[in-house]
Amino acid sequence: SARVRGLFIKHTKTGNPLVDSVAEHQATPPHVYWSYFHCACFLGPPGCVLMLHELNDAKVFIIIYCLISYYFSGKMIRLVLLLGPAAVVAAAATISFAISFTHEAWTADDPSETDKAAKKSAKSA
Repeated sequence: SARVRGLFIKHTKTGNPLVDSVAEHQATPPHVYWSYFHCACFLGPPGCVLMLHELNDAKVFIIIYCLISYYFSGKMIRLVLLLGPAAVVAAAATISFAISFTHEAWTADDPSETDKAAKKSAKSA
């Protein structure tokens, strides 16, 4: 059976030892993602989740592109290059959310100050 043969014979993917021995055709080891993408490894997945908020066509395209390129980059090491643009856009979505959230928090009115101002105007009236 194929399972038993796979335990003893290394060439079970294509059956051709020449094709299976080429390093570009091997599955991608996890450390390759860290060495190629570094911070995007941590910032990309939250970016994909954050893009689910207020969906539009562009966000759906990026999410599908991220999922498909991640799937195929895991199957063959040479396809890791396809994941680069998707990982960068997803990481940028995380950074953009963090910056906009921080900006909104800094520019928001302080509720304690507005309450004090309202009380002062009520006393003077």
